[in-house]
Amino acid sequence: MRSLSTDFKIFSFLFLSPRYIKDVKGLVEEIKDRPYYDILKQIIQLTESYYDKVATEFTSCFINDYKHVKCPPYESWYREKTVYGISAQRVLEEYTKYGIYPKKQLPDHISAELEFVSFLLFIGQEEEARRFIREHIVSWVPKLIEDILENSKGECTKLLGTAFKQFLDYVVRTIFVVNR
Repeated sequence: MRSLSTDFKIFSFLFLSPRYIKDVKGLVEEIKDRPYYDILKQIIQLTESYYDKVATEFTSCFINDYKHVKCPPYESWYREKTVYGISAQRVLEEYTKYGIYPKKQLPDHISAELEFVSFLLFIGQEEEARRFIREHIVSWVPKLIEDILENSKGECTKLLGTAFKQFLDYVVRTIFVVNR
């Protein structure tokens, strides 16, 4: 399960911003055997070739769009219909047990949650990672993925939604089915 740390790190970067594509590119070769590897390579290629277009797509989908954000990447939004709700406070409590305080995003932003799972797996806290995934990731991320696939306006964000769905399916099979 520790090998999944890199996968979580990659998706954390992808949901943080397209400007982290070099970090993704530096890690993606470590996960060649994953079902979403080829899609990640496409995302890298598109982002490097059409950065401004991809950045606009990303902003429209996750940050700011006319009338409302299409896919708010926050657990609180999907569970409570608010930003920085109880869910954010709960994940922050989990982070602080390890001396972690998110600086780039709110605590319940998908990027922060994925980064935290990556950290837990990296330090060998597999049971804690499994619990966090069960309590926080799988409870709301499927709806986020559905919204990405339904509302994204460009090829790159659609590919991100597709890769993220494959990733989540892979994680659930690997962590909850194989390791029973």
